[in-house]
Amino acid sequence: MVKYTLQSSLPNATALAFYEFMVNAPAEVYANWLPEEHYEFHIVKRSNKSPVGDLVYFDQNIGHKYRMKFFATIKEANKPNRIVFQMRKFGITLPGYLELDFLDTAEGLALTETLRIGFNGLGKICDPFIKIVYGNKFFQVFKEHHKKEWKNLSDILSHAE
Repeated sequence: MVKYTLQSSLPNATALAFYEFMVNAPAEVYANWLPEEHYEFHIVKRSNKSPVGDLVYFDQNIGHKYRMKFFATIKEANKPNRIVFQMRKFGITLPGYLELDFLDTAEGLALTETLRIGFNGLGKICDPFIKIVYGNKFFQVFKEHHKKEWKNLSDILSHAE
């Protein structure tokens, strides 16, 4: 399994604002997030337990090198502190998860972003192939994207309030 965990401290940001944005991003706000790398992010289908079960579509580049174009199901939503997305492609649920944890602190928002890709059990035999695509080069680009992405969202949300 590939697992990358990154943390940021974002002054002037709040857990509730980040949570609300991630479960229902207004198109006009999203358009200004990182327009050169983020193309689309919207709810495709709401579940009866919304936001858990909602189907989200996203299309973005990670540092102009890795195109991430997936559907994702919201698997967990603990307002305002945690959201977990599970990736889907071609109607198939994939072993890829994006976990976002938000915590309000005296200094602002403490954000933890965890990307997990890989299988449990017998499926672990595929993990070496996953590591070829999502190895150290990907992690370095992902780390730079993380810093830029979340700081930019913090700035946008603070101006939108």
